[in-house]
Amino acid sequence: MNLNDLQALMGEAIEIDEYRDLWVVDLGNTARAAPLLGEARRMADSLGAYLHYVGPADSGEAIALGADRVHPLAAAGADAAVATLAALFANAKPEFVFLAADETGNEVAARLAGRLHGGVVLNCIALRLDESAREVVASHPVYDGAHYLDSAVTAKPQIFTVRPEIFPMPARDSGRTGEVEPVAASEPEHPSRDTGPAAHTPPATPLHKAARVVAVGRGGNDAATVEVARLLAAKLGAHFAGDRSAFDSGWIGKEDIVGVIGTEIAPDVYIAAGIWGDTLHRAGTEGAKFVVAIHPDASAPIFNAADAAVVGQPKDVLPRLLALL
Repeated sequence: MNLNDLQALMGEAIEIDEYRDLWVVDLGNTARAAPLLGEARRMADSLGAYLHYVGPADSGEAIALGADRVHPLAAAGADAAVATLAALFANAKPEFVFLAADETGNEVAARLAGRLHGGVVLNCIALRLDESAREVVASHPVYDGAHYLDSAVTAKPQIFTVRPEIFPMPARDSGRTGEVEPVAASEPEHPSRDTGPAAHTPPATPLHKAARVVAVGRGGNDAATVEVARLLAAKLGAHFAGDRSAFDSGWIGKEDIVGVIGTEIAPDVYIAAGIWGDTLHRAGTEGAKFVVAIHPDASAPIFNAADAAVVGQPKDVLPRLLALL
């Protein structure tokens, strides 16, 4: 007998006074959410807990992939998702919540943590369950991926967005049985709205199709040097881009972020100026045929992937390179 059965017998709602169970939230990209079901299933078995799935996938498919209880919910924008999930979780009190790490998932996770007074870790690349403490220790990038940190959430619910590609697709068990419980969709109290296109206009050729890319990072660069890099890109007929630190500095638009957390590229020529080159960045550029790396720190990981390496300040190297063209 579960809580719903007991509520039905007693004819009244029962308020849950402790956090329990694991939830996988699918915001509309089931292919990215499905690998999380397998990992969450393993954790649920270790803790003796239920695994819930909330999202648009077929209920039978979600159960076959590991869910004990499915809460069908049509894909919606961030505002509607936050309103519905906050109302659902306020009563259900999940102990752990997992979402795919993408732009919408990170936004929804952070807003849910604020609404529910929980804790959140974003863009996790590894998860480890501490059964005795009933905590998940999550590895995630910091300082634009230059370092990785292991973090545990002390507040509940514990909310995580996870790079789904780190887990394999779970084996499908067509013999599994589970429950289906409807979810009442909630309207956002203060919905956001688009105010028009950003001032930044993306180039005609999208980044992932560019044959040449000149990208900047924060290592040794300043606004003046970035303008030189922009001129170099124009001279080469290249797409001007950068890493996350360049976006944070206001030098590029979001669509021009290079790497796994942005856009994966495979150009004929890739010039990286002042980019540290963490694991996620290099994974997103491994298709590049010829890599020119410029960085003032000789230990920068970007040099491990470089065909031509220059240890030096971009402000000194880029003008000389431009003068040669």
